[in-house]
Amino acid sequence: MNIKTKGLLAALLFAAGQLSAQQSDKEKPDFQPHLEHRIMAGFNFGATAPVGLPNTIRKINSYWPEFSPSLGYELGYRITPKWGAAVGVKLDYKGMGTKDQVLYFPTIITTEDGGTFAGDFSGKNQTTVRNAYVVFPLSATFTPNNKWRFNLGGYAAWLFSSNFYGTVSDGYIRNGGPTGGKVVIDHATFDFGTDVRKFDIGLQGGALRKVGNKLEVMGNLNWGLRPVFASEFKGLDFPLYNIYLTLGVAYKI
Repeated sequence: MNIKTKGLLAALLFAAGQLSAQQSDKEKPDFQPHLEHRIMAGFNFGATAPVGLPNTIRKINSYWPEFSPSLGYELGYRITPKWGAAVGVKLDYKGMGTKDQVLYFPTIITTEDGGTFAGDFSGKNQTTVRNAYVVFPLSATFTPNNKWRFNLGGYAAWLFSSNFYGTVSDGYIRNGGPTGGKVVIDHATFDFGTDVRKFDIGLQGGALRKVGNKLEVMGNLNWGLRPVFASEFKGLDFPLYNIYLTLGVAYKI
């Protein structure tokens, strides 16, 4: 075989290889925008709390999470291999309990004999929160690989069940304000459930980690931007916000 023949054969083999590679690339399916469906379930951990502890709360003696499940559905749309958007609807219970020591804490209480006092209380306080919302989250999503997906966006929520109540004890209240008459309080109650706002908005963001063919674990932080009580509410003198972390699982349908 002469040199010209060898050269021609090498050129033909190279061309055949290039054609085969191009054909193989054509056979690989290109990314197509598509919808993704997920069912999500988990629990909320956090607090309906101020951002920064006010000086009227002198000591937190204990805190506990209430039973706060979260169940929802998410519709996602993958626009590119990495970027997309998602919208969902979920049922969120948000609750917690706390015991603390307060000093000149503005509030409204009811004693066991039916007396009502509005003023500054000093003593022990116990508060329980159990609120339930229908939540509509909206997110931008980023999927860097086939294991992780990150999301960031906001949410709107409507309250359909509210409980915000507690007790005060072992102290006294200055009826009418800091200079009002001193009334000793052995035990009294408060109930502000009907004063909780019906609408909440906030920011939310988190991540999904694939652990099976369709199963994922998730974590999502929800941070309310609207105070739970209106500014004219007199039972507290500082704003409270819903700040909760959802931990759970997602199943990709």
